[in-house]
Amino acid sequence: MLGGGGHAKVVLDAIRASDCCQVVGILDDDGAKSGQQVLGVPILGLCSELSKLSGKLKLKGFVVAIGNNYIREWKFRKACQTGLKPFTVIHPTAHLSADAKVGAGVVILAGVVVNPGTVIEDNVCINTSASVDHDNRLGNHCHVFPNATLTGGVQVGEYSYIGSGAVINPYLRIGCYSYVGAGAVVLRDVPDGVTVAGVPARKIADQPNRPEK
Repeated sequence: MLGGGGHAKVVLDAIRASDCCQVVGILDDDGAKSGQQVLGVPILGLCSELSKLSGKLKLKGFVVAIGNNYIREWKFRKACQTGLKPFTVIHPTAHLSADAKVGAGVVILAGVVVNPGTVIEDNVCINTSASVDHDNRLGNHCHVFPNATLTGGVQVGEYSYIGSGAVINPYLRIGCYSYVGAGAVVLRDVPDGVTVAGVPARKIADQPNRPEK
């Protein structure tokens, strides 16, 4: 598992509950964490050591347990380049429609609802108790925070965040690289690369950050 912070505890708990794989160790970019444990699982070293440890430990795959979208995408891409398989983690208390489509390396946490017709692309995180209704499309590397609600037909662009408790009205588009603030109510499309907040949601800032390539 890549990432040894607080989010890692939640992802590790979902892995154990779903029994989708066995976590033999954790890698983190903070060298000071080496030798520590997350819920009893040892932090073995730095993320950059994945390729070396892969053969030594006979690893079959990886899970990224990092909330930051850009860092999660970077680790996902680098881990895939080692030839390891990205595992998808779905907590057993989540309801995932049989008519939903789920990409590689997706993490769906406890209490989430995903309804028919929804497409979830690669390396997406849907956090605790979020509701993703029918015919939504979640772009690569986006993150839906706890208790957020995506009503029908919503499109969420790559790398975007939907904040905790936010509500997105039907058939709207949230642009790539955008942030929707916690508790916001979105009544109109959100352009690429902006931060919106409030009820109703309005632009409060540009969001200039972009992933490293």
